[in-house]
Amino acid sequence: MLLIENPSTDPAYNHALEEYLLKNLQEDVFMVWQNVPTILIGRNQDALCEYDADYVREKGIRVVRRLSGGGTIYCDLKNLQYTLIAPFRDDGENPFLKFAAPVVGALRQLGIDAEFTGRNDITVEGKKVSGNAQFRYENRVLHHGTLLFDVDREAISKALRPNPVKFVNKQVRSVASRIGTLAEYVRMDVREFMEHLKGHFMNHYGIRETYALREDGLREVMRIKRERFDSPSWNLGVRHRFTHGYDVRHPFGMIGYRLDVDAGVIRHAEILGDFFGDRDVLELARRLEGNALDHAELSRGLEGIRVDDYIRGMENGALIEDLLAARTTAA
Repeated sequence: MLLIENPSTDPAYNHALEEYLLKNLQEDVFMVWQNVPTILIGRNQDALCEYDADYVREKGIRVVRRLSGGGTIYCDLKNLQYTLIAPFRDDGENPFLKFAAPVVGALRQLGIDAEFTGRNDITVEGKKVSGNAQFRYENRVLHHGTLLFDVDREAISKALRPNPVKFVNKQVRSVASRIGTLAEYVRMDVREFMEHLKGHFMNHYGIRETYALREDGLREVMRIKRERFDSPSWNLGVRHRFTHGYDVRHPFGMIGYRLDVDAGVIRHAEILGDFFGDRDVLELARRLEGNALDHAELSRGLEGIRVDDYIRGMENGALIEDLLAARTTAA
């Protein structure tokens, strides 16, 4: 495994660097880094529904869409991000737990009673201190997460706009009230904590080598940054006309359906949300187009594919039932 030293705090550069390392290096990679105040949007989310644009503009907060699925987060220089890139092995083990376990170990080494919980979180005393997400490319997986060393609770409360459907039949609490910080458990600052995390990973994986990009690699990172992570079309998405828009909460995540339906036929489809998946959900949405809102026709349109590959945890039948709800739902 290689250690990547990355002093950049530019979120567009940092995520471009992740993509470059994922697609161009065969070695396993570990990296710890930070962002200036940033809203990080999950790959499949409707960006403009996830944050308060006026507050973000007023405070100069960056907005960047990452490669991985999952939900929207706020991060800044009070906390940190970490990245692991390795071959993907479908060995039946929870893929998030496998990568997050060394982080839990690093926290416990400091006397923090951390545990991996839910689908992708690390918690301390029931409060979230880390969220994790993944993206697969060919036979490799990018796993990254945020560690909340300290937080700007005002920024989180005012910048993020969680979907109210998430709280149906739940006790409603603010985003800020559900998160914890690591700073209250240790006597060190965030930079010292970063060094501790780095040292723990180096020992855990036996890392002996630091990798530095050559000039051609740096040029490629800057190209990815310019064409993807600095691009409004990537970060904010292209908004299409739709006649039906509705959200459904499932145990595996929020699913948002944006459909243009004419004469009972799906002309354009978008599937949004904070779910995870191994394949690009755009492929799944394209399979729906041209099909009538009819159970038999939708079943035929999905023949030969597993929805679970695109939306982890969802069966084909559950997707069809969600789509049929469009017959009684209008935007």
